[in-house]
Amino acid sequence: MSIEDQEPWPEDVPIPLDHPLVPKAIAVAISKLIQPGDAIHRVPGGKVVEWWLMNSDGELRDAFWLE
Repeated sequence: MSIEDQEPWPEDVPIPLDHPLVPKAIAVAISKLIQPGDAIHRVPGGKVVEWWLMNSDGELRDAFWLE
């Protein structure tokens, strides 16, 4: 696999809310719900990238995407 084929952020690694890959609209929406211990994951899909807000137990709290 070439570097061009790799995703810019691995989906199994939490991404900081202020990372440049997180769209501003997504960051604003998540910032209203995020709690201490929560993590954000970038999950590439077919046509969109989903942003998963996971709680400290690893359970999905909410999902966000742009159309």
